[in-house]
Amino acid sequence: MTHNKEYIEEEKLSFGYLIRRLISWINFIFSKWMIISVGTLVIAISMIAYNFLKTPTNYAKTSFVLEAGDGSSGLGGNISSLASVAGFNLPDLSSSASPLFQIDNIQSLYRSRRMLEKTLLNNASFNGRDERLIKRFAKSSKLDKKWMKIGVSLDQFDLPRVDFSRTQDSLLIEVIELIQENHLQVAKQSRKVTILEVGFSHKDELLAKKFNEKHVSNVNQFYTQTKTKKTALNLQTLQKQTDSVKRVLDKSLLRLALIDEKITNPNPAFKTAQVPYQQALIDVQANSGIYQELAKQLELAKLTNRNNMPLIQVIDSPMLPLEDNQWSVLRAVVISFIVGGILMIIFLSIQRAIRIALQEPMD
Repeated sequence: MTHNKEYIEEEKLSFGYLIRRLISWINFIFSKWMIISVGTLVIAISMIAYNFLKTPTNYAKTSFVLEAGDGSSGLGGNISSLASVAGFNLPDLSSSASPLFQIDNIQSLYRSRRMLEKTLLNNASFNGRDERLIKRFAKSSKLDKKWMKIGVSLDQFDLPRVDFSRTQDSLLIEVIELIQENHLQVAKQSRKVTILEVGFSHKDELLAKKFNEKHVSNVNQFYTQTKTKKTALNLQTLQKQTDSVKRVLDKSLLRLALIDEKITNPNPAFKTAQVPYQQALIDVQANSGIYQELAKQLELAKLTNRNNMPLIQVIDSPMLPLEDNQWSVLRAVVISFIVGGILMIIFLSIQRAIRIALQEPMD
């Protein structure tokens, strides 16, 4: 008996047994073609109806190339000696910018609370009427009635940011978290390229487009200002010093001219009479030399600031009509019938397997 039992178990696991089971299953499926056809048709009709009856979610996308400036301008070390002559001390303008705002970190910048808050509190034109994005988002997302129950109206978000109440701050943070989780997508197309894609999805097509455009504009502007902040401040300081030396030079030139006019026919025997003129001439020469050096370094500083400016070249921007998650007619029909057929086959196969398992005697 034990030998026969082991033989039966081995037979059940043999290749021939599996082939026979597969053929039996195929025959079973073909025998149920009527049930599968009807079930597939019902499922397909349900999926097609749902696809065209549901409110579509629109997707606004902006992709752009980002290349950070390297800050290389060839200023060298002579700026230090120049700064000491001018009476001030500046850091090296040729130093490259911090790697803090590379493309990987910009993805976090796009999802940051500060940037999303700034975008939500911006105005955008909707059918010729300006409206704050947070108000449009709240109405489109059915949040306005919920907010009214706690005593906050949408018009209160037209107030300046500093006048927001504690409740408004909480609601603003709630909206930001909702956008971060469900609406905003930020990703690189590939790890080997510096093409960033920023998307915003929402049922309100105009809101999706306007939010995407405003958010990309705000973040890219903030990034550019931060990237060039150090060199811009240095440039501003150098510009002030150059203007100051220019004014001093103009005054020294005027003083030299006035002294020269007073000494019409200088007597070579009287040396002391020529001292004021010589002093004024030395001041003009010294100020002229400083001004020339400052003017040269100012141009180099401008070049450094321009080199530090990142290149942000938009490749694709959102255009109406936006992409949505609603299938086309052909795609909906094909996918619905495929999914319906697979689901019916799986259902009948599981049903048959359970029935066979219940009919087999237990050991």
